[in-house]
Amino acid sequence: MLADEVLRFVEENNVKFIRLAFLDLFGRLKNIAIMPDQLSRAFETGIPLDATAVDGFEAATDGNLLLRPDPATMTILPWRPQA
Repeated sequence: MLADEVLRFVEENNVKFIRLAFLDLFGRLKNIAIMPDQLSRAFETGIPLDATAVDGFEAATDGNLLLRPDPATMTILPWRPQA
């Protein structure tokens, strides 16, 4: 799926929030939620994340990570209501 297809799906299906999942340095799954109006910017420039809040990055001096979603990995979470 391409970014514009994901954006269209989000709009057409009245998606309330988007989870961006990533791994910390120890391989544990982490995620943040963004609002649909932030998704376009996420695809274009990424979403900044405080690195010190992620295990393994506590001593980071630059302080930020950048999450950039891959539209090809978009999936509907089956455990969500109305999924």
